[in-house]
Order: sequence, then C-alpha cells, then structure tokens
Amino acid sequence: MGTQVEASTIQAGQLFSTNRFTVPDFQRDYSWKPDDDALEFWKDLRSGILSPPYFLGLLIFTDENGAKTVVDGQQRLITLSLLANAIRKAAIRRGRRLVADSMRDVFLFALDYETEERSARIALTSDSDRESYDKLLDEGVDEQTASVSNVERVQRFLDKEIEADLKDRDASWLGKWAQFLTSGITFALFEHPDRNAAYKVYEIVNTRGKDLTPAELIKSYVIGSFSSDSESDAYQRWTSLEKPFIDLGSPSQFTQFIRHVVTLSHGYVIPRDLYEEITLRYPGSSGVTRLFEELESFIDLYLLMVDPTMDVEQDDDVLRSFAVLDALALSTVRPIFLAVCRTRNRRAGLERLTRIVVSRIVTGPFGTGSIERRFAEAAKTIFADEFWEPTLGSLDDIVPSKEDFERQVRQRQARGVLYVLRNALLQNTALPYLEGHFHLVRPRNADNWPEFDDAEFKEVGLTIGNVLLSTEERRPRGTNTWEGALSRLMPTVIAEELPEIRNVTRWTAIDVALTNEKLAKESADIWYGN
Repeated sequence: MGTQVEASTIQAGQLFSTNRFTVPDFQRDYSWKPDDDALEFWKDLRSGILSPPYFLGLLIFTDENGAKTVVDGQQRLITLSLLANAIRKAAIRRGRRLVADSMRDVFLFALDYETEERSARIALTSDSDRESYDKLLDEGVDEQTASVSNVERVQRFLDKEIEADLKDRDASWLGKWAQFLTSGITFALFEHPDRNAAYKVYEIVNTRGKDLTPAELIKSYVIGSFSSDSESDAYQRWTSLEKPFIDLGSPSQFTQFIRHVVTLSHGYVIPRDLYEEITLRYPGSSGVTRLFEELESFIDLYLLMVDPTMDVEQDDDVLRSFAVLDALALSTVRPIFLAVCRTRNRRAGLERLTRIVVSRIVTGPFGTGSIERRFAEAAKTIFADEFWEPTLGSLDDIVPSKEDFERQVRQRQARGVLYVLRNALLQNTALPYLEGHFHLVRPRNADNWPEFDDAEFKEVGLTIGNVLLSTEERRPRGTNTWEGALSRLMPTVIAEELPEIRNVTRWTAIDVALTNEKLAKESADIWYGN
C-alpha cells in the first residue's frame, strides 16, 4: 500500500479472500450478544438477501506486516465470519461440499502454500476469544460444547437461525446464502499506512453511533509509538492505569484523568482536542514515556477524587476536600485540586480553594467553559510554581459577594450543595468531614403535614432549613407524615445536629423560612469569615 491513503468499496468475498485480519490486543474483546447486536445483524442480513447488494458499513484498517490491522469493524467482521461458518456447517450436513469449501476458503481460512497449512483469517484480541474462535472453525468440534464466550454464544445463535431459515426450502436457498455473503454484501473500506491517522479518521467519520472513546484513540497512539519489542510492555503499563477505573465502574473517568493530568503541564485542553494535544505534546516513544510518568505520578490521588471512600492512607485535608468535590459532583476543577495537593501549606490552600468553589456553585451555574478554563490555567501555574497563594488570589473576581452568597443559601439548592453546607454549619468549618446521611424533614411526597402543603414545599422544601443529617442511609418507613417524621426520623439524627432539630415539636413552612434566614447568615460567616 505504500504511503498512500486508499478508500474504496469492496465485496465481502473479495475482502476476506485476499486478506488476513489482526485485531490488536488493545482493542475491545468481541462483545456482541445473541439477543442484542447479533440479533439485529441477523435480521438486517436476512432481509438484505432478498434485495442485494447490502451495504454493511465502513471498515477502517492499517496495513501492517502483511495483515490488515482492524481500527474499526472487528465486531462486524467476526460476526460475518461466524455466519459463514454456520453456512459451512449447514452445507456439510446436507452434503453440499462445494458450498462448504467456498465458505471455508473465502471467509474462514487462509492457505500457506509453502507449508500447505490453513490458519484462521481473523486473529482475535484475547487468548480466550481466539481459542473459542479456532475451536468453532474446527469441523470436528462437539456441537454440544457449552457456550462460555460471546463468540461461542453468537455462533450457536447463527447456527440455529440458519437452520430455521433453511427449513422447508429447496436446496438452492443454501447456495443463495453463500452467494449473498460472497458478492451481495459490500463494505466501504478506508486504509491508512499510519495507525494513529487511521484512528483519527475513525473519530471523524464514524457514523454508526458507537464512538471510539478518546482514551482508546490515545491508547492506539501510545502503544503504536513503541517498537514491536516494547509494545507489550507499553500495553501492560497502560492497562495498569486503566484497570482501576474499570474496577470502580467508571471507565469514562479514565479519559478525564488523562485530560486533567495533561492540563497540569499544558493548560486547558478542549475534550475533543485531547488526542491531538497528546500527539503534539508527547511525540514518539520518549514523549509517551513522559506521559506515562505523569499519569502514574497522579493516579492514586486522582482515584481518591473519583471515590473518596477508598481505604487508602491520606491526610485529612485531602480526604475532606475530595469528599466535598464528590458531593458536589464537580469534576471540572480536579486539576487545580491536584496542583494544590503538591504545594507547601497544602491544607490552607485546599481550604481556600474549597471556599472559592463552594461559594461559586451556591450562587449559580458552575460548569461554563470560560470558568473551567480559568481554573485549568490556574492549575497549570500552581503546578509549575509549586505554591498557590498568588494564583488563588487571582480568582477572587469569580467569587460572589458575601451578601449574594447569603441570599442564595436561602433559596433552593441541589442536594449535594445542601449536604456540604449542612456539614459545614455543624462543624463550623469550610473544610468539613461529610458525616451522616442527607434527608429532607418534610419530604416531597408528604401526607397529612399541617401548615406545610405542596405549594409551600415548592418554595422552601429544597432549602437548607428543611434538611437534617441522619445516621440512617435510608429514610425510615412511615415518615411521610409529621407525626411519623417526629417519632421515627428525628431520633436518627447525628449527634452533631442542631438543637432546633433534636428538640423540635412542629415543622411548618414558616418555621423553615425562619430557619433559612438564620442558617444562611451562619453559612455566610463560615465561608467568608465573620
């Protein structure tokens, strides 16, 4: 192929018969299931056989070491080969040897003319998938073997569907299926000699609604930056970074982690530009090695941001600030918290930063691009200088006035904000431990609650005056009435709760409004100083 980009349409039979395919080990495993994607695939082809040609979408390859490296299309390629195998087995059972041999030689196996040995045309990602696939292509395989992988499950599914489709039809229908796979299915094919460029093309032109994540694009660049001798080590190093996020059930956070660490060295990065930024800032194997070192130096701290409940050794000031961020569901400012964690007088810096963040989120929307950029550039400066004082001081212009803060605390707030404010009140600090479980005293769906109707709840129900912190994670049953709340909810409040809660005898909308006035002033004193 040389160095030229090639784009074309091609029939499935021609594509398979003239190529071998490699799914690189940093791609996803085969993930289609019989009752989901494979079923849709079968239905589409079953209807397509009646009016060929049938277009099966875009494939993106690079050409490496005599094999097509699959950038996009592995799920469709593998499933099509499994359908070819189902047709092959159906043909063997009916004595249609020519059809069976055509499926074998066109779609399933390539022949080494020197050794006269056949090998599967597709080399799958994982060892277990590859073993399952090779077993399924073996003509002597036991049809009753238990299905243990998606590859096997989809093969059984297609075997069953082909047999059902052939039932009560004449012998020509099997040949029609073989002809359809060979010349009635077409692909659009894009090839590029450079793997990273091919992935970039995928990011832009993929129209199937299953986006390759930026982390996977970056993975391709990272591993492709090393020689073949070092690729395995790079893959293992990458996996050790990625796996903790998968184990936490937060794989999307891995992309954020990469972006936020890059931010510390290079400033604000627009999410869609992350791949390009990394290829620019970390060129070649030496650049990627530096990227690995930066990611590895921050991963433990960042994982604690993602899950502040992790059982790890860390200072209280870090744990408190990260718990506040988590309660506020605020990930955009993680880089600046990482940067402050690496400075002297860290506790004071984290408290100052928490005051800025909380005061800002109380008074209005936080996640605008301009605000995120301000925090990102401040993070870069703090990380480079290794001290935070002047840079955090430069953010004072985004901090609302104490009066505006107090006014907004009296209004409706998100549950996470109320949870943080309530703990800060009880502990008289802007860097509180987050203790207890958040509950509304008068819940949204209350019943028989004197002097606190639904209209009044819309006004003051989601305010700090209608909040308590309980030792119980789940609200006790039967507490949607005032009498039930008084007898079953109030006794569960944490020991630090306000006397007004522990000694309460009634709960009306007027009481909540008056409490809001008092607590808003006290909150402002805590977050801004007396």
